[in-house]
Amino acid sequence: MNPQVKMKADLPGKDWFSAWIRVASRLLATLFLWPVFLPRWAGDRVEPADEGCILIANHHHILDPIFITFLYRSNRLSIVAKQELYRMKLIGRILKAFWTIPLDRSIADIRASKLILSQIKAGRIVGIFPEGTRVRPRNAGTAELHSAILIYSIKRGVPVLPVAIEPRYRLFGRPCYHFGQPVRYGLKEGEALTKEQQEGLAREIMRRIYVTAGLPYDYPEAEKNRVLFEELITVLPVRDTRPVGRKKRRHGD
Repeated sequence: MNPQVKMKADLPGKDWFSAWIRVASRLLATLFLWPVFLPRWAGDRVEPADEGCILIANHHHILDPIFITFLYRSNRLSIVAKQELYRMKLIGRILKAFWTIPLDRSIADIRASKLILSQIKAGRIVGIFPEGTRVRPRNAGTAELHSAILIYSIKRGVPVLPVAIEPRYRLFGRPCYHFGQPVRYGLKEGEALTKEQQEGLAREIMRRIYVTAGLPYDYPEAEKNRVLFEELITVLPVRDTRPVGRKKRRHGD
């Protein structure tokens, strides 16, 4: 089944008014945000051709999801947003127009992960910030991580698309968004994970994102978790991909 068919039936945002909101929002961002910050991007900006994935990124500024949506223009992208934002009528309507997924942070991580995975199964690219909220780069290594979705992706072979953000949010600062290749993490045969190992692997995935962004990610168990990751996890590229916004050309064809 073509994932694009199912996902449009599952989420709002396919009506003409939502399309108008997306165009207007991007125009406003071009006029008022782009000239101030001059964001740039690096990488190939590709998406899995025939399956959903999770897009994970570090999070430091309110503009992170806005510029990700602007630079990664896939109509399969749905960024997870806290449910409280939907109570503000204008912001909530804009979020719906961009196929955003509301997340009730009061429910358990497992239930939240199942909601996200249902959208991935429907063929969507679900954008999440594992840190859950904005953090200062110097505090990143000690910030709490919501790791359940990352562990689900490892156990179920869900593709992961990393985005590393250099948060240069100042006048003409040129924040940079590094779009990585989608990969499939997997457990080596016969391995099982303790809760401590799960947290350590999630930390190592985030550390790699921070390294790509040229940011520190220091904490006492960093080397231990790096070794743990190399011992337990396989990393395979998702070979069947296509440039974002295109339907015909595929990398590897």
